[in-house]
Amino acid sequence: MKKNLFASFHTRTLMAAVLAVLCTFTTSCDNSEEDAPAQPKTVADIVVESSDFTILEAAMRQAGQLDAFKNPNLTVFAPNDAAFRASGVTDATSLTALSKEQLTGILQYHVLKAAVASSGFPMEKNKPVQTSLSINNQAVVAYVTNGSGGLFINGAKVITPDVQAANGVIHVIDHILLPPPTGSGGSLVGVVQADTSLSLLGVAALRIATLNPALAAVLTGTQPYTTFAPTNSAFRALKLGTADTINKVPVAKLTAILANHVVSGRLFSNDLTTGDVTAYSTGKLTVNSGSTVTVKSSGIASPATVTRANMTATNGVVHKIDKVLL
Repeated sequence: MKKNLFASFHTRTLMAAVLAVLCTFTTSCDNSEEDAPAQPKTVADIVVESSDFTILEAAMRQAGQLDAFKNPNLTVFAPNDAAFRASGVTDATSLTALSKEQLTGILQYHVLKAAVASSGFPMEKNKPVQTSLSINNQAVVAYVTNGSGGLFINGAKVITPDVQAANGVIHVIDHILLPPPTGSGGSLVGVVQADTSLSLLGVAALRIATLNPALAAVLTGTQPYTTFAPTNSAFRALKLGTADTINKVPVAKLTAILANHVVSGRLFSNDLTTGDVTAYSTGKLTVNSGSTVTVKSSGIASPATVTRANMTATNGVVHKIDKVLL
């Protein structure tokens, strides 16, 4: 009987010791997991996990580019959902109108192939930087301005700089970036041709092209210019709603009108300041750069409003306006 009691006691003691060791080991493991540093997240991880980037994530997935944002040494100018909405993309379903190739090009245009903090951009105006987008083996350029007013790319403002990722850095921007169109070499004329709401302006530009090669060269050349582009509605307000009516306007008059919409230099919205600028026609345009940008010529009673800004061309920038500048 004593032997059995001793064996039972010995068994219970051994089990208690084993349990103590297991508990100690388990607690040690739990503590080590709690104490372990968090694994760094890639740009793709940050986008997927953030509720602010749902449309950007949808674009990445639709284009099959999510893994590309795990590559090393990236700078990503990332539009948040508010930036997409401000650019006319209300939600992820709006992206279905774009092909996989189009979305891929747009996404690549937001990426630089080197990790650059906000302080790494020189204090310059519209410095060209090569993006990850390449057309005909040529990197497509975007334009970065760093100054007292903040950091901008193609007129889009960086609202949250230097979000660190395991594979680079994110700068959150307030509008999406669209690369120059492929037509007409991505020139100012190409931007106009690619936008159906500017088709009447395209008709007018084509009419003056053969008779005024100097102005045509400005719109297709290599020197940067800014164009305030009246929409079709703006032309219709002047009873110039068809190609036929535009082609009946004397060429000299039409040339003078178009020349009134072109200003020397690459002027994104953040470059426009309140005051007077000289148009290609040598006429004076008055710009007001408040919360809404307006531009006025001497021949109109009230200023035209910029309805869409910062349409980037290889040789400048286009701002759509709601009136013709006479």
